[in-house]
Amino acid sequence: MMYNKDDVIYILENNTTIRKGKIARKQGDNYIIQLIGSCGALTMPEDQLFESEEAAEKSRQQIKLNSANVQNDFISVKPDPFDNWIGR
Repeated sequence: MMYNKDDVIYILENNTTIRKGKIARKQGDNYIIQLIGSCGALTMPEDQLFESEEAAEKSRQQIKLNSANVQNDFISVKPDPFDNWIGR
């Protein structure tokens, strides 16, 4: 989706917090974003911008689900050989 100057958008800050912002301008493939209620600006690619808070929340939930699946891939059912060594 193409955004225009002053369009209201939402971003995921650190993949956890939904922040509201507005488009300041487009620069190449990225957008300059002014976060509402904050000073300064961010440069972000279009695929990290959301047109609604609901779309950002859906993406955040998907990221949480994916990270939980990755963490579960590393759980081992084999006993750790160092458990006896350190006295567990």
